[in-house]
Amino acid sequence: MAGAISKNARREGEKILTSRWGGQIKTKSVFENGKLHHIAYCVKTGNTARKPKDLM
Repeated sequence: MAGAISKNARREGEKILTSRWGGQIKTKSVFENGKLHHIAYCVKTGNTARKPKDLM
C-alpha cells in the first residue's frame, strides 16, 4: 500500500454554500464575553445564524 491518505487530503476543495436569499454563506469566529462563538452570515443580506444550515 502506498500510504494512507487523510480525510482532509481527499476533499476536492471548499464548497460554496448559498443562502435562501441567493447570497453566499460565510463563517467567522467572534470572541465575546470570554468565549469563542462561530457565526454564519449571508454576504448578500447580512443575516446571521449559529449554523450555515439555518440560512439555507
